[in-house]
Amino acid sequence: MYHYIAKSQIPDNIKHIKIDIGLGCWNVQSLNWLNAETDLCVFAFEPNDRGLKSCMRHMLKWLEDTSVENFSVKKHTKETNYIVTPKNTINVFPVALNDVSDPTTMEFYNMEQDTGTSSLFRPIDPLLGKVQTVQSVPVFSLKHFFDLFPWDRFEYIDYIKIDAQGADLAILKSAGKYLSDRVVYVTAEAESAQYENCEENTVENMVSFLKEMGFVRVKHINTHDPTFLNKKFEHKGNDVYIWQL
Repeated sequence: MYHYIAKSQIPDNIKHIKIDIGLGCWNVQSLNWLNAETDLCVFAFEPNDRGLKSCMRHMLKWLEDTSVENFSVKKHTKETNYIVTPKNTINVFPVALNDVSDPTTMEFYNMEQDTGTSSLFRPIDPLLGKVQTVQSVPVFSLKHFFDLFPWDRFEYIDYIKIDAQGADLAILKSAGKYLSDRVVYVTAEAESAQYENCEENTVENMVSFLKEMGFVRVKHINTHDPTFLNKKFEHKGNDVYIWQL
């Protein structure tokens, strides 16, 4: 994880940090956030090569359509990331997240029909279609990322959005105390039936776990999946922009 953090960029003008976990074939959340704020840095996690290529195409199209001046997109190698500069920045890490104590590798199921349904877990719902390929991907925890994050510059993370096809609750747990101490909002998908061994990834279990971590579930006008606000940062709730399709 240090390798990816070292290659990342957080320009001096940045005041907001958001995390986008699971981009699918179009990083629509990240692009919405970048449209809404001019002092935002996004850290995104997506292990699917085909999904990353698709996201880059959409990002280039977005820049074209919005006619952003003095904006550039740099495509780096898989070992680094993608960066949008100079005002806003998005750093994309080609890795998966899970509740692991040490960095490891796992099999990742790349789906043929819809890249966004790819997962660390074997699909069991016929409606998901066929598996295109199974690849070995690097896997980290959110704690590994937060251990290296420059907390001297930022008091908290505005928002974590997760859409990880069955791994959402595990990813939340992988943040450890950083979740309760440093995160304002969380949105996660409660998918527990389409993939093998994801029975615990339910709304009920998310509510229970996040309650223990000091969060309360909220109905937010800008989100679709279950969304939670950290009571520690309740006074920041109206000041933090979040959006999830």
